[in-house]
Amino acid sequence: MEIKNICFDLASVPATAGYEDAVVLKLKSYIEKHMPCYTDRLGNLIGTIGEGELHILLDAHIDQVGLVVRGIDDKGFLLIDKIGSADIRTLTGAEVTVHANKELFGVICSVPPHLQSGDGKADINISTMAVDIGFSKAEVEKLVKIGDRITLRNFQYELLGNNISSSAFDDRCCAAVIIGVLDLIKDKLKNVKLSVSFSTQEEVGCRGAGAAAFALKPDYAVVLDVGFGDDPYTDKASTIALGKGPSIGISPVLDKNFTDEITDIAERKGIPYQHDVMGARTGTDADVISNSCAGVKTALISVPLRYMHTANEIINIDDVINTVKLVAEIISEKERQSNA
Repeated sequence: MEIKNICFDLASVPATAGYEDAVVLKLKSYIEKHMPCYTDRLGNLIGTIGEGELHILLDAHIDQVGLVVRGIDDKGFLLIDKIGSADIRTLTGAEVTVHANKELFGVICSVPPHLQSGDGKADINISTMAVDIGFSKAEVEKLVKIGDRITLRNFQYELLGNNISSSAFDDRCCAAVIIGVLDLIKDKLKNVKLSVSFSTQEEVGCRGAGAAAFALKPDYAVVLDVGFGDDPYTDKASTIALGKGPSIGISPVLDKNFTDEITDIAERKGIPYQHDVMGARTGTDADVISNSCAGVKTALISVPLRYMHTANEIINIDDVINTVKLVAEIISEKERQSNA
């Protein structure tokens, strides 16, 4: 299956932080072709191949942001809260799926501007939002319980210029990258041990990756996540361009020598790349992996993504392909170094 279809396939599975079981099952169908794998106590999907002394970890998180039912009002509307940092500016009027006893269609309530007080600008606050599923309170209570999760309806599209759109590309497109890398290098490892971690609960504090890294104790880690893609309204210095290759992160949290080595590999192999500079933490699994156990030499590679944490995230498939190439070259370089 080509990488674009894998991205769409993985992103089609609703799996908010703490509820990743369904996407783990989907991923197993891909990963078991390459390596034995298992789930740990936090639900991370982990696999390892190779028996070399040098141990490399590839990590991508598999949870997505979403919503959770926190109450049912007297008219049957669902009161909600966020799971992770869903962009509440985009929620009013959005179509959602309530994952209750059965999947239920709903719409997040939106007050028409004609009825809003003041200057017509609504006070956007998750505590005042609700979901309308069209039932009375008595009917709702038969179907929905407190704690049921809610996801934005997922509409997947191919756009112009090799761009594609879906919810949950953060970070399922990077899970697809790891699958692509395994396709390229699985039979070439003699001096390197390679582990993969499809980690849980990143959107609520990078919880899964810390546990996985602690158990695996790698020497090096490449964390794969999405970065802030450029659009007409963002500062170009704070974003990365779609279609111009993956971004190699620069941060005090990340190992400078490993980062420089990856940049050199991209240069030598003619793989397009960008840099994303962070003055402190990265906000990704790299933060918890890098200081796990006695420390891990960690790098961050990001796929540019527009409209993060919305129902319509956009990536460029060429960036995904070039990320696969770069990560495969990183592993091949470590294989050569270990054989020297």
